[in-house]
Amino acid sequence: ILLGANRLIRLLTNELAGRMVDRLGSEKPLVAAVIIGASITVSYALCRNFWWLLAARILWGGCWSILRVEGYLAALNLATNRNRGKIIAVYQAITRSGAGGGVLIGGFLCDLVGIKPTFLLFSFISFCGVFLVFPAYRKQNAVIQPTEKEHKAGGKFQVGKTEFSLWLCVLTISMTDQMIANLTGRLVADRIAPALPFHLGTASLTGLLLSVRIAGTLLFGPFLGILSDRVGRKYLLLATASLQIIALLLLIMTNHWLLLIFSLALHFIAAVGSRLSIYILAGDRAPRQNRALFMSRFSTFSDIGTALGPIVGFSLYAALGFSWAALLGLVLMFFTAFIIIRGSLFEK
Repeated sequence: ILLGANRLIRLLTNELAGRMVDRLGSEKPLVAAVIIGASITVSYALCRNFWWLLAARILWGGCWSILRVEGYLAALNLATNRNRGKIIAVYQAITRSGAGGGVLIGGFLCDLVGIKPTFLLFSFISFCGVFLVFPAYRKQNAVIQPTEKEHKAGGKFQVGKTEFSLWLCVLTISMTDQMIANLTGRLVADRIAPALPFHLGTASLTGLLLSVRIAGTLLFGPFLGILSDRVGRKYLLLATASLQIIALLLLIMTNHWLLLIFSLALHFIAAVGSRLSIYILAGDRAPRQNRALFMSRFSTFSDIGTALGPIVGFSLYAALGFSWAALLGLVLMFFTAFIIIRGSLFEK
């Protein structure tokens, strides 16, 4: 409940964050989100009451809605049509590094100094982010804001076939990625670990396989971003979706431990490209006068897919087995490819 609360509340707070940033600008909501988010981290160290922690997690979900949309706005403001893929890829690599590094360093620190000092240290680091916001926005106000004022309408943007196609694609991509990622441990325990010709713990192998997702973003993300700028979003998204389809077919059809490991790695790396491509495409389509609201609604559909993935995946696994969860992922990625080929996403 505590780990899911911040994700569920984002289905509401993403919309509120987008409207707030479009209306108030970026600086004030971002500073508030950094300060409140850092304060929440302090509260983890000071109180262990369930209801207090639940309230803190819900509040953190609202802060993350603002932090995420501000991050994408910063990337979009820095980017042009020629390098948007590269800029968004670098942004995602930075955030993935923070997420992965926080988990890794936090785990070691908890063992070394305890959980309370670790939370207090992380909250201090978060507070320091405030001092990075002001100079960044002074520079932005001097360079970007004058051109943006002409476009600052604050009105509504039209939601049409293209927007629905974009939202459906990010939902299916996120849901498939989360289903396979969350079931990796079960696949390792059921099919891979028992067949290994050497001894390796199930948890260790699962961790190594899941680390491919973060390593793929760091190693291949910027390259894929540059590639999308060169060859186009459609071809990169279609290629990565096709690789995911091949990987899912292999996961259904084979029981050999080496092929299963290869299939999982292929799926995770291809999923990095699919997620990156769809986010770059969202940046291409975001109307200048409503970028925050557009990206917030886009993120809401990503969050829906992220939330549904573990629920649906584990339900299918419990009732019918892993292959049926992989089969659903296969159907979802075929549907994604169909939208890419036949939809209006790439129409000018």
